[in-house]
Amino acid sequence: MTNPFAPSTILPDDHGVFADGAIRRRASFVYREIAFTSPFSGLLIYDGWWFRQQISIDGICVWRRISWAVFHKRIEFALPAEVDPHRSLATIDIRFGHMLTIRRFQVAVGGRTVYDEIA
Repeated sequence: MTNPFAPSTILPDDHGVFADGAIRRRASFVYREIAFTSPFSGLLIYDGWWFRQQISIDGICVWRRISWAVFHKRIEFALPAEVDPHRSLATIDIRFGHMLTIRRFQVAVGGRTVYDEIA
């Protein structure tokens, strides 16, 4: 007898973008542009070009490091007051693959994952 609760097809561990309140606008080697509508409204840009890592939200730089020897894989910063009056803590976790390509890009706000991209 077959299981009536079994899925009709087995889905592979697919790559993709998983988010309810965010849309990926642009993506390249070490660059991401994500438009958020929830839990805040704004455009988040991660830019890892030219040995620097920078995160900005609506043009406001919220985190920046020069990365000559090592790229930061876990980044914490407070959201700017212009997009979140509570200045919630945000975290970006990045898993880099071969030649520093982004394999996973995850954004959490207030401890809740709000964007998860698996490349």
